[in-house]
Amino acid sequence: MVIRGTTRVRCPGCGTEQDAKLVQTIDMRENPADKAQLLSGELNMLVCACGKRTQLVANVLFKQDDYFCQVVPGRGEAGEKAMAEAAAAFAASGITGRRRLVPSVNALVEKVKILDAGLDDRAVEMVKVLLLASVGKLERVLLFDRRDGDLVSWLMFDEDGNVHFLSSAAEQIEKLAQRPMSDSELRVDRAWALEAVKAMVSDAN
Repeated sequence: MVIRGTTRVRCPGCGTEQDAKLVQTIDMRENPADKAQLLSGELNMLVCACGKRTQLVANVLFKQDDYFCQVVPGRGEAGEKAMAEAAAAFAASGITGRRRLVPSVNALVEKVKILDAGLDDRAVEMVKVLLLASVGKLERVLLFDRRDGDLVSWLMFDEDGNVHFLSSAAEQIEKLAQRPMSDSELRVDRAWALEAVKAMVSDAN
């Protein structure tokens, strides 16, 4: 079931209160157009007459075949509590398949891009760590952009927000994906990948 409606919000630019469309379920079987809006950056976007564009913060569930990814907004202790509640809800729902929890719509966009590229997000996150370590920039933000045949394109952001373009062989991701890995982890992110890479290096020594 697709959950959508309207919510009353105040524009952070001019302060005007207005109704905004809000989609909380993206189901590829029922409304694939929502996915297109997600990838274009238009989903749940408040566009005010003053010109200000604001991403609405909301829980969003993405469903495609046996893949489920839930956006769970929040930071700090409140964010961790929300993540724990979302994990419990997943467990209680009886949903099977690949399940993920992410903290933002931007993180969801990246997961969907990885899914559409036919890649394993666990291997992708591990390769991110390896690539950043290879250039001595482990603290940088590195995002999956797209796959072009045998190459994967990445976007690396520096401390000033400038974007640098990197590329690597898709084969590296595919080889890592063949390693035995549990798929029960709901939060496959940098923290998870750091531990996974450490374990891989330890196993190799």
